[in-house]
Amino acid sequence: MKKLSLTLAALFLVFGTLTVNAKDKDKAEHNIKVGIPSYSLVGISSDATIALMPAAPETAGQGLDFDVESASDNSVWLNYSSIIKSSANSISVSMKGDNLPNGVTIELVAAEDAGKGKGDIGKTEKKTIVLSGDSQPVVTNIKNCYTGTGSSSGHQLTYTLKMDETSENYKALTAKDFDTTITYTITSL
Repeated sequence: MKKLSLTLAALFLVFGTLTVNAKDKDKAEHNIKVGIPSYSLVGISSDATIALMPAAPETAGQGLDFDVESASDNSVWLNYSSIIKSSANSISVSMKGDNLPNGVTIELVAAEDAGKGKGDIGKTEKKTIVLSGDSQPVVTNIKNCYTGTGSSSGHQLTYTLKMDETSENYKALTAKDFDTTITYTITSL
């Protein structure tokens, strides 16, 4: 009798299991949530110090020459990545430590994107920007995109040293090195 009870219990367990499995549907499903993060990153292709310098005159009676190669540099590229939550991102530039001599300025021109990235790359301001402590737009209307990294990707930046050579400005010049820092900031509009 004991064996019969065990056999019946085992059969009940098997058939009970089959009964539960018979309730399964011919398909099963569950949800998956996909999340795309919002981010905005800006960088430059090099953190090396740029040296801008006019040429000293070679003949007595001449002034400094600001139209020489050493007074300009285009070795740095602006790179960025963006996935937006808002309408668009924008990159601005400012100069910290504006201790340049009177009449001496640094001008910036950002070229159009080199085309090595993907997405809706922003538009550069097509004008020359005279750098100052005030933030000024460089690239606007940035949407979902990336420019690529390093040199030859993104926007080539050209810095040029200029001088308004009035008599007062020239008289105030001092022979020394002047340091300043250029900052690029990406923000959501």
